[in-house]
Amino acid sequence: MEGWKLIGQSRTGIDLELQKALLWERAEIRAVVMNKKLSAYDLGNWELYVHQDDEEEALNILKA
Repeated sequence: MEGWKLIGQSRTGIDLELQKALLWERAEIRAVVMNKKLSAYDLGNWELYVHQDDEEEALNILKA
């Protein structure tokens, strides 16, 4: 995904969906949650991405 930065990973993805909603509510930052797990083996993670222009602000919101 060109122009998008990985800012979070999770085993379940539920927490990332909450973070995605928080980013939209606080600053209208669009985020994408992607399932990168191999379901047959339960390997891998869910990942949270934001556009590179929003990366710094998104990280600051999530740290607060």
